[in-house]
Amino acid sequence: MLKLAGGASLHAGWGRPAWRRRGRWVAAMVAAILLLGLGGIHGRAGFWGLAASHAEEPSFQALTNPHKLFPAEAAFLKAVPGMVGGPVQPCTELIDLYPEFNGIALDTKNNLAVLSDTNLKSVLVYDLEVKASPHDSAITPYKAWIRGPDTFLSFAAGIAVDPLKHEFYTTENDVGDDVAAFPYTANGDYKSRVVAVPHGSYGIGISQHYRQMAVAIQHNAEVIFYRLGSHGAEHPVRSIRGPHTGLADPHGVVWDEAHHEILVSNYGNSNQGYWDRDYTGGGHYYPPSIRVFADDAEGDAVPLRVLQGPATRFNWPTGMAVDNRHNELYVANEPANEILVFARDAKGDSAPLRVLGGPHTQILRPMGVAYDPVHEELWVANFGHTAEVFARTARGDAQPRRILRNAPAGTPATGFGNPQAVAYDSKRDQVLVPN
Repeated sequence: MLKLAGGASLHAGWGRPAWRRRGRWVAAMVAAILLLGLGGIHGRAGFWGLAASHAEEPSFQALTNPHKLFPAEAAFLKAVPGMVGGPVQPCTELIDLYPEFNGIALDTKNNLAVLSDTNLKSVLVYDLEVKASPHDSAITPYKAWIRGPDTFLSFAAGIAVDPLKHEFYTTENDVGDDVAAFPYTANGDYKSRVVAVPHGSYGIGISQHYRQMAVAIQHNAEVIFYRLGSHGAEHPVRSIRGPHTGLADPHGVVWDEAHHEILVSNYGNSNQGYWDRDYTGGGHYYPPSIRVFADDAEGDAVPLRVLQGPATRFNWPTGMAVDNRHNELYVANEPANEILVFARDAKGDSAPLRVLGGPHTQILRPMGVAYDPVHEELWVANFGHTAEVFARTARGDAQPRRILRNAPAGTPATGFGNPQAVAYDSKRDQVLVPN
């Protein structure tokens, strides 16, 4: 959230009065912004639900008590009256009061869809068959909403589900530096099982055979492996990293156990000096790609095959899903607002078999994609307020069967992740906010 000078009273949480005094604002606002930008007290989840009274409040039917103050909130609000500051109040604000989807995973055996939210630092769980007509403008009801300091969620990104253990895993990108695990029964401010990982974790895939999880680390240009159930500062069991891997800003991860392969989507930004102190070759930009490794690969492994080139249409390929029934690979092509469908074993400069995209699809900045083999459907998580469900064979500018909404239809999305700085461009009269 950003606050600019002016005059609106603040509320903490969903509609709880925090303070209305005209004095002592500067120190309070600086502290609030710092808490938000740094992901919360002691590196935990962000300072939850700080909103202005004149903004529309979400009417979530949360199973948790919506009037509950988290300990971090209570401690901060108690300190506010004693803060020293001038009579400066915000005149306007730029804030998204609703979740913004990112990663997605489906458990068709247990009838669950799990989606991460980077904006409010949370995870939302839905029934796989939830009613969500494209014509319904209301917020789609969910089964559970996991959020709060004890969750350790601070930039929820990738999602993976474990149907055997009835758990799901969430990677923490940007400031989290962990993977948080929850049981399917989790809800509200649930204390997660957390394992520390290198900075920049994003995609995640799991293997029941190896009982391991594979986590993409953007900046280290690696895929790192931990045992399922790991916690604390437990050491990884292996990693894939090195110049022969071709990994460069890896994002999505799929563990295809049926073919003993691990698929990794690459944005293409690379600087080996980030993790190799002896490297002096500087940074490089490579074409985006999907690189496929044997699932027992380790170290500086050469990929089994690479999908890369202008015919692929890749533009920041992010989330992926494998369909072993129809031997297809689905790829979220984020800036292009497309879902690309390839043969599962496509390689080289191969064109997609079909493309799903266009104004009627309402696909906008797709980050995650998942395949439901039971209902023959394709789920797409947009970086914003919608997730869509299509027929598996949908192509072109097809309309979705269902649209899940985490905000009322038409609500704009700020696209904030973890804004930690702000600048004013006087030439263009714009406020610049890096995430």
